[in-house]
Amino acid sequence: MAENVAQLALGLPRHGWEPVVAGPHEASIYGRLEEAGVELHRVSLTRGLGDPRAAAGALRELRALIGDGGFELVHSHSSKAGALARPAAPRRLPSVYTPHCFAFVGDVDRAQRALALGVERLLGRRTDAIVCVCDWERRLAEERHIAPSGRLRRVYNGVRPCPDAAPDPGLLELRGDGVLVGAIAVMRRQKRLDLLIEATPSILAADPRARVAIVGNGPERERLLATAAGLGLDREPRFRILPFEGTSWPYLAALDVFVLPSAWEAFPIAALEALACGVPQVATDVGGSGEAVAEGETGLLVEPRAEQLADATSALLADPARRRSMAEASRRRHAERFTIERMVAETAAVYDSLPAARG
Repeated sequence: MAENVAQLALGLPRHGWEPVVAGPHEASIYGRLEEAGVELHRVSLTRGLGDPRAAAGALRELRALIGDGGFELVHSHSSKAGALARPAAPRRLPSVYTPHCFAFVGDVDRAQRALALGVERLLGRRTDAIVCVCDWERRLAEERHIAPSGRLRRVYNGVRPCPDAAPDPGLLELRGDGVLVGAIAVMRRQKRLDLLIEATPSILAADPRARVAIVGNGPERERLLATAAGLGLDREPRFRILPFEGTSWPYLAALDVFVLPSAWEAFPIAALEALACGVPQVATDVGGSGEAVAEGETGLLVEPRAEQLADATSALLADPARRRSMAEASRRRHAERFTIERMVAETAAVYDSLPAARG
């Protein structure tokens, strides 16, 4: 989500819009935005729903900022920011909202799901356009009656072309003269990296050249290390769990197969980056992942089960010609569908279509 905001803020001036970004006190994108001269406002936004007092403070800060800012449109990103920014904006301002996966999707209990759905339906009445990041998300919004279909717009995420990055040294060392399978993801339950760990013994047994790496940081790290140790992978030289630093590109440059074993997604940026770098994908067929990964053309789609991950990954490792074909198809698919320029232009077109957006 943060990367989507950054790319929009950097690209919208070419389409006649002057973006102002409001976000939490710390974010990885701020350095780039400040360097580009984008106006920034730091607000008391925090992750999760556990601090109502902080949320109320953020609502007051947003109301003051939006009310005094002379804005012509407000575009909120993520369920929580959308739940705060839309009520904070005066009704005279057109309101655009991108959920980046609705809060009622995924690992939430029945009460949280009902609350999140109720909030989305209530705020959907005052939202001029909901920008869904894939067709799956748009269909979901329509099925759950979040807004009339005419207000639901689909704009795919975009990523830049793969740079000529040097492969990560740690992954190069692991890869050696073998073939490397890897996942690059935040270590949250959503990403189900434990499934790849459970699949690893089968992948290694099927091909003596195979190596497997997981790259990431996050709250699930210790649990994942324990899962790996329980399978004896802490003593396996062909398997590593490595911290994420910088950007995904050096890690992707070292991979032969990219794995995304998520339990749920809206439209994963990681799969788009793998496309851009020509790395064949094995992904669970959840959310909009199948709109990024072209089954049998750029990669393989499976159910979120360890044995299916293992079988699909091993099949690609055993077929270098198929991987080369998928690599070429992946780069083409990115260039044709998932560029940043297309994403920014389509978002600007949504803004331009709204009544009084440029009063």
